[in-house]
Amino acid sequence: MRNEKKKTIIKNATIYFLLIMFLVVCMFPLLWLILNSFKTQEDLFTNTWGLPKSWTLNNYVNAVIEGNIGNYFINSLLISVVSVSITIFLSTMTSYGITRLKWKLSGIVLSLFLMGMMIPTYGSIIPLYSIFNMTHILGKYIAVIIPNVTFAIPMSIFIMTGFFSTLPRELEEAAIIDGCSLLKAFWKVIMPLVKPGIITIAVISFINAWNDLLFPQIFLSDQNKMTLPVGLMAFKGMYATDYVGMIAAIVITVIPVIVIYSLLHQRIIGGLVSGAVKG
Repeated sequence: MRNEKKKTIIKNATIYFLLIMFLVVCMFPLLWLILNSFKTQEDLFTNTWGLPKSWTLNNYVNAVIEGNIGNYFINSLLISVVSVSITIFLSTMTSYGITRLKWKLSGIVLSLFLMGMMIPTYGSIIPLYSIFNMTHILGKYIAVIIPNVTFAIPMSIFIMTGFFSTLPRELEEAAIIDGCSLLKAFWKVIMPLVKPGIITIAVISFINAWNDLLFPQIFLSDQNKMTLPVGLMAFKGMYATDYVGMIAAIVITVIPVIVIYSLLHQRIIGGLVSGAVKG
C-alpha cells in the first residue's frame, strides 16, 4: 500500500515538474522581451539576461512617438477587424448554404473551397499583384483585406460546416412554420447555436491578419498605411538599429493577441475540437 502511494507521489511530482519546465520554456521568450523593453541600449548588450539596472519607459515613448507605432496599431486593427467581419459573414453563409440547403453540387463546391487550404500564400502574390494593379487598388487597405479574407475562408468553412451539419433540421422547419423566413431563421435561430464556431474562426482570422507581414509589405506603398509587423522594420537603420525600441514595439504588438487568446482560448480549443469531430 505504501509502495503504491509512493509511486503515485513520484508520478505526480514528475508530471508537475515536466509541466512547470514546459511553462518556463514557453513563457521565457515573452518575459525576456518584457524585461528588456525597460532597459537602455547599453544595458541590453552588457546585461542581456539579467534584470534592468535602471527601469525606463523611454523605449515605449520613443516607439509610440518616433516609431509611429500608434498609427501602425490603428492600421493593423482596421485591417484585422474588417477582414474578420467579412470572413465571418461570407464563411457562415457559405457553410450554411452547402450543408443545410441540399443541392447537387454542394459536395463538389465544398471540396473546391477546402482545396483553398492547400494553396501556398507565396504562390498567389504575382497573380494578386497583377489583378490589383489592373483594378487600381494597389496601395489601398482593400488590397490587404482581400487576400486576408481569401486565405481565411477555406479553414473557416471547414470549421463551420462541421457545426451546421449537426444541427437538427426541425429547428428551421419549426421556425418557418411559426412565420420566419429562411433568412430570418438563419440569423435568429441557427446563428446563436454556432457561436463557438464563429468565435473560433474570428480569433484564428484575427491572429493571422494581425501578424501578417507579407501582404502589407507588397501591396501597400504609403508608410502611413503600413501595419505593425511592417512598422517594426523601421527600427532597423542602415548603420544602427534601435533594438530596445524595437523590443518595446514588439511587446505592444503581441499584447492584443495574448489578451484575446487568453480570454477566448477555451472557446477556441473547444470550437476546433467540436468542429473537427462533427466535421
